[in-house]
Amino acid sequence: MRFRLFMLSFLALSGLLLVPVKAQSEKPFVLEKFFSGDLVAEGHFTNIWTGERRDMTVQMKGKWDGVVLTLKEDFVYSDGEKAQKTWVFTKLGENLYSGMREDVTKEADVRTNGNEISLSYTAKIGSFDLDFRDILTRIDPVTVHNTADVYFLGFIKVGEVDLTMTRKTK
Repeated sequence: MRFRLFMLSFLALSGLLLVPVKAQSEKPFVLEKFFSGDLVAEGHFTNIWTGERRDMTVQMKGKWDGVVLTLKEDFVYSDGEKAQKTWVFTKLGENLYSGMREDVTKEADVRTNGNEISLSYTAKIGSFDLDFRDILTRIDPVTVHNTADVYFLGFIKVGEVDLTMTRKTK
C-alpha cells in the first residue's frame, strides 16, 4: 500500500499524470500554414429540403505573403459545371482573419481555436444570398474535414456541405 501511494505521489509531482501525451504533441491549426501550397478537396453539397446531393472536387493553390493568404479554387461539380473562385484571407491578429471572395457580399469572419477554424460568411449563389457557417477540423498534418451549414435569411437551413481537404505531397 505504501509503495502504491509513493508511486502515485511521484507520478503526480512529476507531471506525468496531469498532462496527456496527445496534448503535449498537438500543434495549433494555422490557416496560412495548412493552405499554402497545393491541395485537393472532395465532397458534396446536400439540399436538406429535397435530399438532392451535388458532388464536387476542388483543386486549390494557396500562397502566403506574410499578411495575406490567397487561395485559388477550381471547382468541378458532378453535373459538369465548373467554377473558379479566389479567397483572400487577411490576418488581423492572433487566431483572427477576415476573408473575401468574388461571390461573398461582406467580409468573412475567420477564427482559429486549437484544432478548428470557424468561418462565417454570406455568398451570392444564383439570385440568393446564403449564409455559410463552416467548421474546419484538422484530422492530421495533411487532412482537414470541412462541414458547413447553409442558411437562407440567416435562420432557414437549406443545405449542408461536407468536404475533405488534403494537402498534396511531393
